[in-house]
Amino acid sequence: MSADSGRHVAAKRVSEDSRKAIWEKLWTRRKRIHIYRNVIEEAQRYFPDLRQARVLEVGCGRGATLLELAQRGAKVVGIDYVPSSISTCEALRHAVGLDCSSANFLLGDARALPFASGSFDLVYSVGLLEHFEQPTVLLTEQHRVLKAGGFLLVQVPQKFSLYTMMKIPLTKLGRWQYGGWETQYSAGELETLVHDAGFEPSAVFGYGSFSLALLRHFFFPNLDYDVGGRLWSLIPVMRGLRAYCALDVGIVARRGIAGTMVTS
Repeated sequence: MSADSGRHVAAKRVSEDSRKAIWEKLWTRRKRIHIYRNVIEEAQRYFPDLRQARVLEVGCGRGATLLELAQRGAKVVGIDYVPSSISTCEALRHAVGLDCSSANFLLGDARALPFASGSFDLVYSVGLLEHFEQPTVLLTEQHRVLKAGGFLLVQVPQKFSLYTMMKIPLTKLGRWQYGGWETQYSAGELETLVHDAGFEPSAVFGYGSFSLALLRHFFFPNLDYDVGGRLWSLIPVMRGLRAYCALDVGIVARRGIAGTMVTS
C-alpha cells in the first residue's frame, strides 16, 4: 500500500462533486479576508524585488495574499476549481484597483495546471494539499510549472495539534466544513512528500495558534491567528520548534537548477 493511500484508509470518502459544493457554499458565505503575512515575507526573502517575480497560487480561495503580492509588484496568477472563488478574487482585484495584467484568476484543476513548464518563479499553496488523497500529483504539477531554481511554499495543518484532534472525529462523521474531508502532516512527513516530488527542501516553519484561530472563527473574523508568531520566527531555534507545535506546518523548497528529480 502506498504512503498516500495508506494515510487515508480510515477516512470517510466524500465525492468530488459534494466537496466542490461544500467549497462553493463556503466561499459564497465567507466574508473574511486574511493575508498570510508569512507568505509575503518568504516571497520577499527570495525575491527582494518582487517586480522580477511571477507567482502562482494553487487553490487561491479569496485571493487576498496573492493580491498583496501583486500590489508589491509581482505578476500573479491564481487558480481554483470553484467558480465562487474566482468571482470573489476578481471582485477583490477590482476593489484594490488592479487589472488582469498584474493579477489574473483562472478556473482550473490543480492536478493538471494549464500552464507551460517553467512558467513561474514561486508557486505556493495554503490549506490545499490536505484535501487530496494523492497530493504527490499536485506537487508534481507544481514542480513542472516552476522555473529551474524557483521556489515552492506549502502550508498544511500540523499533525500534532488540538485542531487535528477536533477535526478527525468531525471528518469521520462527515461534518467537516472545509471540503468535507481533510488530512494533516508532521514536519517530517511534509518534508518527505516534497522531496519525493523532486524538490530540495530548504526550511520548515510553523504558523498560527489554535486558541487565536478559535477566537477568529467565533468572534473576530479578520483576526491574524499568527499574532506574535512572526517575532518568534526571527529566532532560528524557535522557527524550527514551531513546525512541531503550531496550528499549521509549512515548508519552503527549491526546484533544482537542472530540473532533475531529487534522489535519496
